[in-house]
Amino acid sequence: MNLYLTRSGRLRRRDNTLRFERVNLPETEDPEVEAEELDEEKADAVQALPVESIDAVYVFGELSVNTKLINFLNCKKVPVHFFNWYGHHTGTLLPHAEQLSGDLVIRQGEAYRNPEERLTICRNLLEAVFHNILSVLQYYQRRKGGLEKSIAAVKELEQKLAEQDTPEGLMGLEGNVRKLYYQSWPVWLGKTAEHFKRVYHPPDNPLNALISFLNSLLYTACVSELYRTALYPGISYLHTPQTRRFSLALDLVEPFKPLLVDRMIFRLLDSRAIGDRDFRKHSNGFLLTDDARRRILQEWDQELRRTVHYAPLNRSVSYRQLLRLDCYKLINFLLEGREYLPYRIGY
Repeated sequence: MNLYLTRSGRLRRRDNTLRFERVNLPETEDPEVEAEELDEEKADAVQALPVESIDAVYVFGELSVNTKLINFLNCKKVPVHFFNWYGHHTGTLLPHAEQLSGDLVIRQGEAYRNPEERLTICRNLLEAVFHNILSVLQYYQRRKGGLEKSIAAVKELEQKLAEQDTPEGLMGLEGNVRKLYYQSWPVWLGKTAEHFKRVYHPPDNPLNALISFLNSLLYTACVSELYRTALYPGISYLHTPQTRRFSLALDLVEPFKPLLVDRMIFRLLDSRAIGDRDFRKHSNGFLLTDDARRRILQEWDQELRRTVHYAPLNRSVSYRQLLRLDCYKLINFLLEGREYLPYRIGY
C-alpha cells in the first residue's frame, strides 16, 4: 500500500516501524509563506505504521524528518514523493537502485539513437493509447449514444499512425485524438465538460485541476514501479528526455491515462463524490481543497489495487502490477527483441 501524508507532522523511525506524529498548524492561502516550526506541544495524534507493508510515501503537507528516517526508508527500498501546495509533484527521494544493469542503460540509449527502434516504441505506445481511448468512447456509445462521429474520427486518425516517420509527427496525432476525445466528454459529463479545453499551468477550471492532480499521481506511481526495474528513467522515446523529470514515466503512463485517470474522474463526478464545493479559486488557477484531496487519494489507492484479468498470465493482476509489467515489456524489447505491446484493455 501507499502512505499518503496530507497533514503536517513529523515522520520518525521507531524500532522497525514508522511513527507519524500529526501536528495542527494554521492553514495559509499563500504558498510563499513558510509554515511555522513544528512544535512538540502541538502534536495531537501519533500513529504507528508498519514499514514492511508500505510501497511508497506521498507527502502533501509540511513534514519534519531526520537522517535516521531517511536511512531507514532507503534500507527498506521505499521511495518518497513530494507535492507542493498546488498538488503538483515537485520531486522524489529514491533509495539506492534495487537493480542495476549497465547493458540495459546502453541499450536504452542505443534505441533512442536508432530512429527505427525509437519509432517502433513510440508507435506501439500510441496504438495502445488510441485503443484505450476508443474503449472509453465505445463504452459510452453503448450507454449514451451520439458518439458515432467521434469514434469514426479517432479510427481515422489511428490509421495515420503507420504513416508517421518521426516521434513529433506521432505526438501531433496524439494531440489531435485527445482534442477529439475531450470534445466528446459533454455527452456523459454534461455542462461540467462543456467547451472543455485542456489547460495545464495553471489549471483554469475544476476539471483541469482534477486531471492535473490525478496525472501527477499516475506519474509518481509509474516512477515507483520504474525504480523496481533496471530501466533508467531519464531516457525516454515519445517525450523528449528532460533534465528534471523521469521522462520515461511520462511515456509509459500514456496508455493508462484513459483507463485510470479519466475513468476515475467520470466516476467521481457521476457519483457527485467531487463537486464545485471541492475546489477553490486562486490567483494561479483552481485548486482542490485539502479535504477533497484526501478523499481522492483514498479512491486512487483503491484504484491502483483494483484487479483485471490479464490474458498473457491468465490471472488477475492489479493496475499497479500492470504498470510494472509494461516496464518489463520494454526491457524484453530492448534486450531480447520481443514485440513491445503496452497494455490494452479488452473492449
